[in-house]
Amino acid sequence: MSNQLKKVYLANPRGFCAGVKYAISFVENVQKNFPDEQIYVRREIVHNRRVVKEMEEKGIKFVQEIDEVPENSIVIFSAHGVSPEVIEKAKSRKIKIGDATCPLVTRVHRKAKKLKDTHQIIYIGHKGHDEAIGTMGEAEMYLVETENDVEILKDIIDSSKPLTYLMQTTLSIIDTQKIVTKISEIFPFVENPDKGDICYATTERQEAVNEMINSIDAMLVIGSENSSNTLRLFQLASKNKSSSFKVSSAEELIKESLENKGISVLGITAGASTPQVLVDEIIEKLKSFYPEVSVENFPDSREDKMNFKLPRELLK
Repeated sequence: MSNQLKKVYLANPRGFCAGVKYAISFVENVQKNFPDEQIYVRREIVHNRRVVKEMEEKGIKFVQEIDEVPENSIVIFSAHGVSPEVIEKAKSRKIKIGDATCPLVTRVHRKAKKLKDTHQIIYIGHKGHDEAIGTMGEAEMYLVETENDVEILKDIIDSSKPLTYLMQTTLSIIDTQKIVTKISEIFPFVENPDKGDICYATTERQEAVNEMINSIDAMLVIGSENSSNTLRLFQLASKNKSSSFKVSSAEELIKESLENKGISVLGITAGASTPQVLVDEIIEKLKSFYPEVSVENFPDSREDKMNFKLPRELLK
């Protein structure tokens, strides 16, 4: 295999999903409509340090908890959503709320509220993830991360009561297939959720990686360390192409490392919270290493055209 990079294929869709665009646009519009007020955001608006830093430079203040927000101020909830407890705490402090939760996450919250009095609920997600914490605050749920976690529920789930499961939207059918199969195997009476409850963005980005994996030597995945869907993309790529690697900025891209991997054809994808400007910077750095390299979209790839409209009333 040549150690000279000759071609770069760009996966489509990649980068910002509709939910991330929605959350960023939400913050920008609140700041524009309330220019004289300090805007606070609880937690990272999306899991990308570059996005957060740019907002901080524009005067947005990020906090971990509502206690850090002064009374009568404006706070925006991140794309990952929050539990009812956080909302009540904000209201008790007379804080004006802007909810930038991804509409797909909000849909799962609504379903949890609807089911909480009639069903037992299994939640497939990652313990400690902001989205999981928010969704599980809506109802009593059993968190599972592995097939073994499902096995443990054998003696807990009541077979005489309805059972269903919900999923963290930064996962996909690919991620959860074994867990879903195990749930159906142990609890054959389980009610499967609608496909609409599963995030299209995570699934489509993983499908795009799968479609191009046999045409490349390695995949470069761009995204933050704490981005769940970026990690899933990297795990998927590494499973098929062991030379695949992940970076969060152009500074992390080193020519010697590329050449040691012996990559001739490189695929590039990016997590759903990764801005296109970061992808562009990495492509430019690759071109500086290899002026003759060709960069093109992977043949027959598709664009992500979904968008969510902002609500008329930004604050509650």
